[in-house]
Amino acid sequence: MKRLLIVDDHPVFRNGLRLALEDAPEYDGIVEAGSGAEALAELESGYFDMAIIDVGLPDISGFDILEARAREAGSPRFFVLTMSADPSLARKALRYGASGFASKNLALGTLLLALRLVDSGELYVEGEILRDILTAELRFPRARSEQYGKLEKLTERERAVLDALLEGCNAKEVAGRLGVSQRTAENYQSAVYAKLGARTAVELVRMAISAGICPAG
Repeated sequence: MKRLLIVDDHPVFRNGLRLALEDAPEYDGIVEAGSGAEALAELESGYFDMAIIDVGLPDISGFDILEARAREAGSPRFFVLTMSADPSLARKALRYGASGFASKNLALGTLLLALRLVDSGELYVEGEILRDILTAELRFPRARSEQYGKLEKLTERERAVLDALLEGCNAKEVAGRLGVSQRTAENYQSAVYAKLGARTAVELVRMAISAGICPAG
């Protein structure tokens, strides 16, 4: 039997997922962690066959956990389960050592099949996300690769700022959404523009469309 670690900062979702997976015959030990620090502590203190992690944790990013542990000997296979279906996040997760990536909209039955696939040593990416990745690569292989590379340099907080900017939010609205001061939001905004090489909002949107994360219509 196998041990599973669930890492998510939303207790209702985390507990619900644990209860659902307890009925699966594969797992006889399921442990929960509500933050990145708790997850790292659990990974240090015990052995797990699989870890389901969200990337948007309150203290450290799930990507930081992947970077620290995914390629270490004796580490579990990591399956990223997050709110976003953004293909650039999937690419980044796989590059950091994850074996699976899916959005939280994935049906439970499909998730169980995906976990079994990953447990057997295969990679899994949710169908629509994989389709978007392949479509981007086939249509604009070089341009998309360059834009994805820029996106992967953004931190989770900077990515949230980018999403807000693409929705037309100003600095004050970004600050309200993130729960930070307007000055802090402006600093994040400046970092996003600098990392993506955009000078204006128009260039930012054009880059997002080129990367496939912002609809052209």
